[in-house]
Amino acid sequence: MNLECFLYEVKDSILVLTMNRPEVRNAWNRKMHEEYLEVLRKVNEDDSIRVMILTGSPPAFSSGTDLKSFSEGVTSFQSSLTEGGAGAQITLMREFKKPLIAAINGAAVGMGITITLMCDIRIAAESATMCFRFTHLGVVPEFASPYMLPRIVGLGRAMDLCLTARTIGAQEALGMGLVTRVVPDHQLMPAAMEIAQNLASKKEHSIRMTRDMIYRHLDTDFYEAVRRDSQYFLEAVLLAYGEK
Repeated sequence: MNLECFLYEVKDSILVLTMNRPEVRNAWNRKMHEEYLEVLRKVNEDDSIRVMILTGSPPAFSSGTDLKSFSEGVTSFQSSLTEGGAGAQITLMREFKKPLIAAINGAAVGMGITITLMCDIRIAAESATMCFRFTHLGVVPEFASPYMLPRIVGLGRAMDLCLTARTIGAQEALGMGLVTRVVPDHQLMPAAMEIAQNLASKKEHSIRMTRDMIYRHLDTDFYEAVRRDSQYFLEAVLLAYGEK
């Protein structure tokens, strides 16, 4: 793909998508939103890609929204998000057919951390830091983070992180479940690739359906979940083994 804001590399059915605006610590502007949506749409329909890893060009994972986007006024900024498809990105990440892995290699601030909440697995380098900086700027959390964060770390921790806008390190993030693995900086991408290879080695329908089940059950009552589980399981068995 011909991209200005990302590096796009596929190896062994795994896409490594690298945010590539290091001069602004991979801050998101209109163009970046547009390209990201384009990538999501393409990859979702590309059967040759089994897993996607999202990471950033050093020195940061992402510093969030490019504040220069505000320079033309709030209306212009709002239209850039709408036209760039922030809502479409969130929906597509939720309904994605492939596993999404966030490899957090440095500072992840604002949208730089909220975008990872829509990924299925988050791992971090030891030097990584994370900050839901919104109240510090007089704004509010975005990219579905008020929905996802309490479900990942719990209500109390979500309130702490979002209201105080404090910065946390990788080990604290691990302790609260915001990330599931912390590795030395130089081992981050090998670790992400190892996870991706594990996922890519499994039956595609099993990974896709398991991912979908977990997300659907976030807002499903127990009895409906049990009913759906039986349907999913039967469908998966038929796909894996066929009619007997």
